Amino acid sequence: MKGQILDFSIQAGGLISSEDGKRYPFKNEEWKEQGVPTRGMKVDFDVDETGQAVAVYKALGASSTGGVATVLQNASQTRNENGQLSLFALFLEALTKRYAQFSGHASKREFWGFLLFRTVAEVAILLVIGIMVEVSRSLGDIFSILYFLFTLAVLVPTISVGVRRLHDTGKSGWWYLISVIPLIGWIWLIILWCQASVNEDNQWGGLPEN
Repeated sequence: MKGQILDFSIQAGGLISSEDGKRYPFKNEEWKEQGVPTRGMKVDFDVDETGQAVAVYKALGASSTGGVATVLQNASQTRNENGQLSLFALFLEALTKRYAQFSGHASKREFWGFLLFRTVAEVAILLVIGIMVEVSRSLGDIFSILYFLFTLAVLVPTISVGVRRLHDTGKSGWWYLISVIPLIGWIWLIILWCQASVNEDNQWGGLPEN
């Protein structure tokens, strides 16, 4: 039988909209391909006696990439063996769904994962700038502008994930302002970010899922 993916998650499994007009749920172990099925992906599957979709495969001829948007969507849904979003998925989520979210919590994984990939991206851009300057001064200037735009784009999510990390340690987001104190302020703030989570809901929201 043929259909397309309506929804999928590691914990709950997925849902297929079939060509017969019905919807069939399936367990995650019935997905027989590598990677994560994405919404709209065309699939082939069978149906068991309980009405569950089984042996779910990507349909022949279905695009495996679907362009940059689909690749990013796949990356944003990647989870580890414990069902947690990968560090890169958390980075993408902080840049998109939680871009300017100053309420709620951010786990250590989310916070340090975000900083890790932000740093990797910045170093990569700086390396490209260095190479381009050797090739052409004008190309170096262009990539310097791109670096400026990148740092500007990640400024808000960097602050918001830092505020949420403070909430996760039981501190108010206003503690971020100690960073204005020369030298000692940033050291103090980093120490706060390294503290353990409170492991309970507080006035700033519920516990993070990842």
